[in-house]
Formats: sequence, C-alpha cells, structure tokens
Amino acid sequence: MNTPTTADAVKALRPLFAWALLGYVALHLIFAFLFWIAPTGGTFASRARSADFVSLYTIVLPLLAVLIATYTYPVLSAAKFIAGIALIEYAVALVFGVLTFLIGLAYAFTSINNAGGALGAFRYMVMGAFELGFLALAGYAVMRVFQSLGGRVPDLSTLRSSRPRSNPPPSPPAQ
Repeated sequence: MNTPTTADAVKALRPLFAWALLGYVALHLIFAFLFWIAPTGGTFASRARSADFVSLYTIVLPLLAVLIATYTYPVLSAAKFIAGIALIEYAVALVFGVLTFLIGLAYAFTSINNAGGALGAFRYMVMGAFELGFLALAGYAVMRVFQSLGGRVPDLSTLRSSRPRSNPPPSPPAQ
C-alpha cells in the first residue's frame, strides 16, 4: 500500500504557493503605486520617499516562487511562466523603485533641519541603494533561471540600431 508522505502533500501545494507569492507581490506593487500617486496627504516627494516598491516582499517573494517552481523535483510545468511573471514584477519594482528613490532622496536632503534629519537622510540613501542592489541581484538570478528554462529576454540594443538616423549618409554621385 502506497501512502502519501508529508513531503508529497507539500509538493502538491507547490503551484498554489508559487502563484500566491507572485499574486501577493503584484497586489503589493499595485497598492504601492496607488498610494504614491494618490493625493492622500503630504507632497508628491514625501510620498515618493515612503513609497514601498522595494521591500523585503518585492525582493524575496518572487525569487522564492521561482525556487519553489524550479528547484524541487519535478520542475513545475508552468515554471517558465512563473519565472517570466517574476521577472516582470522585478522590472516594475526596479523602475518605480529607482524613480521614487531619486525623488525621495531629493526630498530627504532638502528637509534636513537637525542632526537626526541628516542621519535619517543618510540612512535613506544607504539603505535604499542596498535594497535596490538586492532587488537587481534577485532579478538577475530570476532572469538566469528564466533563460535556462528556454525563455528569451528581448534584446533592447537592437532598438538603438534600428532607429533611423537624423542625417543619412550622402549617396555617391551617379556616373
């Protein structure tokens, strides 16, 4: 008689956990965006400083979802799709994270009134840079997994070369 073990019961929940983690991060990013742009109080710059695009959730949970989908045997059939969604979430978090970091950095250093404010601005700058670095590192790891599963990341360098030049080269004279 073949009775399921505890490990088998948990393995059956792997897809559910992977999608739940990605769903949580997607909701987290949506609400971070809404609270950033909504005039709920404070200035746009102060809301940018407190925007939560880069957090422990947005750094760790997509990576954990990809690890759940790929690094436990057998690899889930939706592993490539899960890695692609995680990659998109990292891209969104990185773009808005850098944008709000820079806006918030300007606000942090213009609102210094005392030594505590200076220390707070310095902490915001250092910790924000490290968090963005960790986010980029996790995104790079997920991109490598995505590519190892057969996914292709668009080559953005071709956009620059396919654009028409403003001054085309002169044509040789006809004989």
